[in-house]
Amino acid sequence: MDEMEFDRTRKAIGAQNLGDKDRKKMLDQLKGSGGQVLGERSLKKEEPEKERSRGRGGSAGEGSRLPSEVARENRRKELEAQAKLRKELESEEKAATGFFARMGIKLNCLFKGLTPYGQDMVKPSFFSLINLEGKRALMECNILGNELLFSEPAVAREVRKELSRSGPVYVEVLERASKLYDRKELSELLSDYQDYPERSVPLDAIRPSLFSLLRKLYYLRPYSEAFQVAAELAIGTQQRVQKKASSLYDSKRKKIRADWRTLMEQVYPALVALAQRAEMKKAEPGTRLFENMIGVVESEKLGKATPQPSAGGTAGAPEKKTEKPESDEEKPAEEASGAEESNETDATSEEFEGEEPTAEELAEETPESGEEGHDQKELQYGMQLMNAFPMDDLRKRYDPKGEWKLVPYTDKVVISYLFLRLFEDEFSVVLTTPQIKLHTAYRGGVKIDYRERMSDCLEKIRQPYDYYKAYIHECLEFHRAAKDSAQSGNYVEHAKKVSFHDSRRGQSGRQTRIQIKEFMEEVRGILAEIIEDYRAGGSTLSNADEQLQFDLKPNEGMRLDGKKVKEALMETHCFARALAHRLESGDLYGGVIEMNPEDYEKSFGALPS
Repeated sequence: MDEMEFDRTRKAIGAQNLGDKDRKKMLDQLKGSGGQVLGERSLKKEEPEKERSRGRGGSAGEGSRLPSEVARENRRKELEAQAKLRKELESEEKAATGFFARMGIKLNCLFKGLTPYGQDMVKPSFFSLINLEGKRALMECNILGNELLFSEPAVAREVRKELSRSGPVYVEVLERASKLYDRKELSELLSDYQDYPERSVPLDAIRPSLFSLLRKLYYLRPYSEAFQVAAELAIGTQQRVQKKASSLYDSKRKKIRADWRTLMEQVYPALVALAQRAEMKKAEPGTRLFENMIGVVESEKLGKATPQPSAGGTAGAPEKKTEKPESDEEKPAEEASGAEESNETDATSEEFEGEEPTAEELAEETPESGEEGHDQKELQYGMQLMNAFPMDDLRKRYDPKGEWKLVPYTDKVVISYLFLRLFEDEFSVVLTTPQIKLHTAYRGGVKIDYRERMSDCLEKIRQPYDYYKAYIHECLEFHRAAKDSAQSGNYVEHAKKVSFHDSRRGQSGRQTRIQIKEFMEEVRGILAEIIEDYRAGGSTLSNADEQLQFDLKPNEGMRLDGKKVKEALMETHCFARALAHRLESGDLYGGVIEMNPEDYEKSFGALPS
């Protein structure tokens, strides 16, 4: 019965006029007839009893409630929590998007030199930071992580064991840091800047790549100290295993500390400020609003998939998982070298002590241990080949008359050109010599004549040479204009002239390096197909073990003379890979034409006096 009917019944029987005895007597009569009367007071007394019994006996108190009632109650609480959260988020967003918050965002970006106050245009200074210090720091994290955790099985095994002993998060944070560098992502972020370095870029044009890089750094930001501890421990372990000069490892420690500070103290704050500017929300890192704004995924945060260190045996579980594949990687490497030459069984065991593989070993090696590790070996061997030719000797060899004396040794375009000339003199013979016997191949029903492809490819070397001639002209004009300051009576006109030639020099230099990179990538691609076919037991290359013999003049040498065909192909492939890598994302890449002296010394040794 509803409340009104209940009140009418009480009034009809005069319940309000009954004394305690009469009320009790009437209640006993109703109970004796099988009924039960619940007054408001008894209901109020029963509710606490139910709550107490529910707390003591678990589900005992639920027995008097229907499942539908329980479900409705839970649903009500859930909706209340959602409404409360929504209200809090709305309140936070309102505060973050208010007038003063938006003004603060604009002023912050203005003072940091990121954007003008009234425009969503990112200034070149930000891209310069990312292109130089930022990219170098990201690449250093990538190189160090691969070197410590993947490249050398013996080192990787000991490093993982040592870090897992200190805490599983150290392994994860080092792995995450090694994955920060994404060449495609950085290319998208910097593409407009590289085409026009003096122009500002619309913020919307770089939004996806900017937010992607920010998310990766955001996941690592709370573990900044943990990364530095992990890097110190890992480098110390590497030093213990490799037993090389301590100065090498001290240099690594110093470099990674400096690069990590660059990422966390310069790049990360700039990305946060630009993300706030893009959304016009003063959301601070660490808040729900900020995580929603940049698209943080809870499952991608560090430690979510890591076993808890408190569990007795779980900390050791990851070690077993990492040890097994690494020990499996050792076996193919040893079997491959053993099948190649029986008297070199000890060479494989020494490989883990830092010995570089030979071109013949690389040609025979099947990349079962992982494509990334195998590519790294080829890249390292290519760098070793390039370092065998001192830069001072190359400059004297290809500029005997000193026509480029105004151009400094640190000029990236000149260095790239010198390596291209070196490639043509020492390695390009593999693209044309009839001593390498190649059969026609068929792929996907398409006939491939590698001899014709290599010959056509070599013809394209003329293009970078033409671009380089134009660059040298612009470069000499720039240096002459810069030196004419004493003779110029009009400072403004002189500054305009220097700026004009510098702009033309920069544009010509970028085009020249792009041409060299594309040529090297084409060479590498063709040779990679032949080498992969040979490793797989294919028939494209029919005389892999024959030696190359060239008719040379007295006192004239050629690096590939006397080499086996497979060695010559591998050395040429590795050289092309290394030069293409340096031009695409290494020390010869970037909007700044000249290397600073410190970077030059790291790459090529001391500058000539």
